Formats: sequence, structure tokens, C-alpha cells
Amino acid sequence: MQIRHISIQQSPVVKDRVRISAEVSYDDRKFPPEVCWYDFPEQFIVGHTVSGNPWLAAYLPLAMTLGEPLRISAPVDRTLFESMQQALEIWHSWYPDLPIVPIEAEVADAPSLEEVRRTAAFFSGGVDSFFTLLRNTDPANAAQSVPIDDLLLVWGFDVSLENEGAFRRMRIALQKATAEFRKELTDVTTNLRQTRFNEANWGRLAHGAALASVGLHLENRYYRLLIPSSGGYKELLPWGSHVLTDPLFSTRRMRVMQDGAAFSRGQKLERIAGSPVVQRYLRVCWRSGTDQNCGKCGKCLRAMVALEVLGFRERCTTFPAGGLNLTSIAKIYYEDQHMIDRGWDLHNLVMRKGRRDIAKAIEHSLKRSLRLQRWSGIAHSFHKKPFVWRWAGWLERKVLARSIL
Repeated sequence: MQIRHISIQQSPVVKDRVRISAEVSYDDRKFPPEVCWYDFPEQFIVGHTVSGNPWLAAYLPLAMTLGEPLRISAPVDRTLFESMQQALEIWHSWYPDLPIVPIEAEVADAPSLEEVRRTAAFFSGGVDSFFTLLRNTDPANAAQSVPIDDLLLVWGFDVSLENEGAFRRMRIALQKATAEFRKELTDVTTNLRQTRFNEANWGRLAHGAALASVGLHLENRYYRLLIPSSGGYKELLPWGSHVLTDPLFSTRRMRVMQDGAAFSRGQKLERIAGSPVVQRYLRVCWRSGTDQNCGKCGKCLRAMVALEVLGFRERCTTFPAGGLNLTSIAKIYYEDQHMIDRGWDLHNLVMRKGRRDIAKAIEHSLKRSLRLQRWSGIAHSFHKKPFVWRWAGWLERKVLARSIL
């Protein structure tokens, strides 16, 4: 895989935006060369120089997935280059089928610049990002907080570029939410997930790298980048955004940090559910591909369960009325050990709040999920077997047909 022709120019779509793009080509020639791009507000890119850092972060998971060396035509920060060797080893230990691939790039020490002291945090309106925002703007938590200057919302990750109306509505809503904390929300647009990058598993491998790639374009603006944790220190299971791997995307100029890993999802929800701002703007759903919570998928149902037992379900207006029943809760599918742990964390919260009826439904869904995981794994293995590979997708769908994903 080769990344070249990195360029900076005015965005062809939006005035006062700058586009940073590169051509990506593949050794297997199964896919034609394609252009990946990121659009930023013009003022964010003042003094920007061409760097290989964001492209190394973005495309290393795909290089491992394809088993191809990653060649980059622009200099790469020495700190990042060395850390990515460690990231390769971690990912390979988690997923032995992914080979450790060579990284070919000029390695350079970043020149010293005028010191910047600004911090950015990613914000999507979900549980993790709201927790990071509330935790770091709470005066009572000043000793443990990190002052946040800017919040970054990415268009092209959860909401597709084709759904402009949904993203516009989401951006307006979240700008209102963050304004209540006197923080400015800025959106960044990228087609990364519309490129072959999407072959790298988003949940288990690639989403931390994708977020880091956005931040690494902004090294001249920020010295610290916060990624709200999607897992905790107690879990430490393989996942795409992880306390072991996210900090490895740091460079000499910018430190990448996970925020909130000391807290479980249940603890985060307990911390934020009472906020009127959260109740008006919480958005957890990614399956809908829009700015709305569908109220039917597993992620929505888990959030609704937590809000119900915490006593805030009716106040949280971003979820549809109704839609929460024991039968649906019992059908939620937890696809891997990471999600099984999330389920037991929710179960513990429900038990502490005395809702044994809901706890029993969660127990049923967790035990059922473990059985289905085995059958789903067998069905998935057929993808690599001659003659029967055509049936693998159908069989997987059949196994999970009565589950809520």
C-alpha cells in the first residue's frame, strides 16, 4: 500500500474550508487508487505542513488487514513511527491473523514550534463524550480535570456523507448542547470510511486510529487530544479504541490521551444522566446512520435500560416513547467478550437499583449471546472454506435472525 501526492488546497465543497488529501494505492491491485480527504475550517490549518503522521495512523490498520507494507511519501514523526511498531505488536497479539507489516517512510524529528497549550476533545453527543465534557468542566472535579478548549465532531464516521440533512441537524443540536458549557463545537469532514479503509474492522481495530488521524492533522493547533474512552481499565479487552493503543498515536508535538477509562459505562451514565443538557441531547445510536436514536437497536435499548433504572428515562427526550420491554431486552445480542462485559456492567447497575425483572432479562440475553457466539463463529468460518463460502453470510444471518443487534 502506498500513500502519496499529499496536498493542501481549498475545499471544493465549502467556502472557508481547507482540504488535505492523499492518493492511496494498493499492492494487490484489487482496488483502483483512490483519494482520501479531510476538510477542516481554514483557521485550524494555519501554518500546516505536509506530514505523513495522520496517514500512518489512518491506514496502518488497513495495511495489517490486507497484509501489505505501508509506504508513505511524507516524513513521519520519530516518536509516532516507533510507537506504531508497538501498536503492530499489540494488534497482532490480539488478532494473530493480522500480520506485522513493514512501515516505509522517512523518519524525522519534528522541528520545534512556538509552544501551544490548547486541548481538543472529540464529541459526538454519546455517553462517553458527554462524560468527558461534564467531567472536565465540573468545578468540583477541578483537580482531576483537563481544561478543554475545543470540541471536534466528525462527519463521515457515524453519519454518512450522503446524509447531509441528518448531520446538519445533529451539528446544530450538539452546538446548542456544548454552548451551555461555554465550549465551541467544530465539525471536521472526511471520506475515510468511504475508502477501502472500511475493510479494517471498525469496532475491534480501527476507530481509535481513525479519530487519531483527524487530530494529527491539527498538531500545530493542539498539544493535547482527548479521546473519550469506550472501555475501561477493568476490561482491557481487545478493542479499536483502547487505553493501550490510543496513546501510541502521540507525536513529539501532540499528546493523545484516553479520558474516562477509570469509569465503567454504568458509572458514566450515573454521572451524566441527571444533567438536563444530556437529557435533551444524548445520542447513542449508530445503526440508524442519522441524528436520531432509533430506540430499537441493542445500543439504544441498553442506554434506555440504564436511564430507566436511574429514574431519568421519561426526561430523556432523545429516545422514542415506549419501545422498552423485557422481551426486547432479552433478545439483545452481545457479539464478543467486550460487549459481554458491557452487559454484565449494565446488569450490576440494574441490580443495585433493585430491578430484578430487568436483571433477569439481561441475564437471559447474555447466556443466549454466548451460545449464539459459538454458532455465529462457525458460520463465519465458512467464509474461508471452498464450496460453502457462498452460504456463510446467509447462515450468519440465520443464526442471529431473532436477535436485536
